[in-house]
Amino acid sequence: MNKKIVFCGGGKMAEGIIRDVLHNKAATPDSIVVNDPVVSRREYLNDTYGVKTVADVTEATKDAGMIIIAVTPVHVPSVTSVLKPLISKDTLVLSIAAGITVGTLATGLGDDKKIVRVVPNTLGQSGHGYSAYYLNEHCNEQDKLFVEGILGALGQLMPLSENMFNTFSSFSNVGPMWLYKTIESLTDAGVYIGLSRDAARNIVLKNMLGVATVLDTTAEHPAVKVDQMASPGGVTIEALKVLQQEGFSSALLNSVAACFDKTNSLE
Repeated sequence: MNKKIVFCGGGKMAEGIIRDVLHNKAATPDSIVVNDPVVSRREYLNDTYGVKTVADVTEATKDAGMIIIAVTPVHVPSVTSVLKPLISKDTLVLSIAAGITVGTLATGLGDDKKIVRVVPNTLGQSGHGYSAYYLNEHCNEQDKLFVEGILGALGQLMPLSENMFNTFSSFSNVGPMWLYKTIESLTDAGVYIGLSRDAARNIVLKNMLGVATVLDTTAEHPAVKVDQMASPGGVTIEALKVLQQEGFSSALLNSVAACFDKTNSLE
């Protein structure tokens, strides 16, 4: 796949996509053009990834197979107003702008345009984690394959109806935070009982990787694995009792629910 991909916006999210797409050979540097107003940012992306960078997107849109809108939501209207006279109904426009619906994009670009809304994977460099995507009615099977080829370089894919995007964003994109905090807290606990910080951190990371691999491979419910570990009168059941007393599961559920409510309130 070597169709021209034009990024409108060269920030951190765009860079993450560029990095993973190039690393996984879903595109080549000479097929990527990045439009960004900041000179130092353009120079950085060109020097780091070998992609072409431009201050004016007009020429870059010619023969573009895909245009990726990678700006903050407040800047989307100005981007769509620039793109509208430059693109045809055959141009595939993909947006990663949070909270911007396909309907809003169609208003800015034209109702006959091929539009894809994406919540990209934030863990792309690991090869794990999901990107969610929704294609409007003007996209065909080839467009779908093109989108999946690019997003697949970031990790796993999840096609979703657009009304599920807030749910996905608040659970999947914020999801790593809950795991990072779990790792941080367990590492501190290991230090508290006498392990060095490096040893505690390494144990926690390998345990987490191991648990994820076991559950992914076996498809067993985590409660089954906990039950297998909790011998009568043993140390695991003692540790589990304290987690339940302290409301571990309720705290996570309440945190996810609060995140979901906040996401909905931003629309």
